[in-house]
Amino acid sequence: MLLALTSCGDKTENPFTQLNRQLDRDSLSLLEIQQRYPEKLWADFHWCDSMLQYLPEENIQDCFDALNLAQAYLGQFDVMLPIMNRDLSFIRRQLVNLQYDIEHQLVSDSLSAIYLQDETAAADTLHYRVLYFQDRFSQQEKALHSLKKDIRKQTAK
Repeated sequence: MLLALTSCGDKTENPFTQLNRQLDRDSLSLLEIQQRYPEKLWADFHWCDSMLQYLPEENIQDCFDALNLAQAYLGQFDVMLPIMNRDLSFIRRQLVNLQYDIEHQLVSDSLSAIYLQDETAAADTLHYRVLYFQDRFSQQEKALHSLKKDIRKQTAK
């Protein structure tokens, strides 16, 4: 059955093709995240952090909380990036191996379906991690921009 699914033409897309497309999109998204956010967010973070000394004491805690949140997401990304890159490579390799095993009838249909389900779950987990960082960094970009604007207003007085 799974072998039939992997060799179908026009009617249903090969599940390996679907997963590889998802991995390609996630790989590109991860690269875009790396290029777009960390450097700018760290620069904004350091600027805001350096300006805390000029703020009224009653406003420092809110700024400090916002900076701590941005720092936490950036730190989390630094830890997760190598893991996500490793997972991308591993899932791709597993898919190649599984497809080979199926094509050469080295695993049964039921076992190959289980393996494919496991790889799909791993790819989905990776996908949701990518979405998580896209969302959090987008939010932090807005938050730090707003914080910079507020700090400029408060220190211009």
